[in-house]
Amino acid sequence: MVELNKDKVEAITLYTGTKGYHNCYCKCPCCTQRNINDSYQGSISQIEELLNNFPYLKQLYILGNPDPLVDATFCNQASKTAIAKNINVCYSTSGVGGIQRLKQLVEGINPSFVDYISFSMDTTSKEKMSALKGINYPYDKVIEEIKWAIKNNYLVKIQPTLWSSNYMDTYKIIEYFANLGINLFTFHIGSNETNTTNNNLHLTESEVKYVHELIEKAVLKYNVQVTCPVIYPSCGENDQNKWYCMNPSKCRELLVFLRENGIYVTNVPILSEIDEKYCYSLDQPIFLNELEHDEVCPASNDTAKTKTLCRYVKRKWN
Repeated sequence: MVELNKDKVEAITLYTGTKGYHNCYCKCPCCTQRNINDSYQGSISQIEELLNNFPYLKQLYILGNPDPLVDATFCNQASKTAIAKNINVCYSTSGVGGIQRLKQLVEGINPSFVDYISFSMDTTSKEKMSALKGINYPYDKVIEEIKWAIKNNYLVKIQPTLWSSNYMDTYKIIEYFANLGINLFTFHIGSNETNTTNNNLHLTESEVKYVHELIEKAVLKYNVQVTCPVIYPSCGENDQNKWYCMNPSKCRELLVFLRENGIYVTNVPILSEIDEKYCYSLDQPIFLNELEHDEVCPASNDTAKTKTLCRYVKRKWN
């Protein structure tokens, strides 16, 4: 057990309550998050308490917005609370909330305080996008929303998740959105570990290498910035960043949940969902469990999770 050094934490990914965590308008077939009718959104006093606990925080990444089931006004207030403490914010969205919901989210917020707004655009095919999101996805309206954000000087990031059905679209995704003026991309890839559920949906190691080839080709032509998680088996054994999430003494990023009974943090997002011992209350000193260096993520046999977020490094282009 190692005590968390709060002075080292520079970035926090925030779920705004059980409503922000469980409620999502999309019904992606590959997602393991259950859509539960929870209503707790969190409070601004919790946001203030959270920020006061981490004096060197640089970025607050707000998840669960601005989809219709999440309170964009609360996310806006949370953002302004962080910005008042010289902490930048960024957002993740599926885009289905539309321009009006996005306007609610960033109302009164100078774009210079927003590191980026990421849109989960998994393909350039409207039909395939609906299949991947599990809804009749309003593709054209989301594109207009992205254009609105660009026009109003917000940095936009395109953040697809790649599966066996859409990994071959990698180049087209970069090409299409680069032509809209976007130069920031993060591709999340299904795990290539052997002991995972739904292996027919996950990318094989050869498919991951092909994705990298497509990225390299697109970066060379469009001069964009791309990050892509490299899952554990492909990491070099001596990679100094390999254990950054597993080694609490080096922990720079946390995932935070606002709950009715308090604020909880974790340095291993997947494991916290299947074992409460990896989720710690902010009300008491936090002693983190240091994970063993085994070859298969413990979450793999217990969940259908596809990105071993507790064990990856990001490969970067440009």
